Amino acid sequence: MNLRRLDQQLAWPDAVPTKELREFVRSQLQLEGELLRWAITSVNQDSSGVRWLQLEAVVQE
Repeated sequence: MNLRRLDQQLAWPDAVPTKELREFVRSQLQLEGELLRWAITSVNQDSSGVRWLQLEAVVQE
């Protein structure tokens, strides 16, 4: 079993409401491997209005 830790920033599209955020994040992180654990560690907005999620995750490759 090969585990990998991810620190990733992900843009949060305006089209994704808060109630659908969990599924959106999971679908994006699963591209890296089998998702074992994940967390949103911060949410920021840049000067152009784009919202960014800071994520930590562990995936199995």
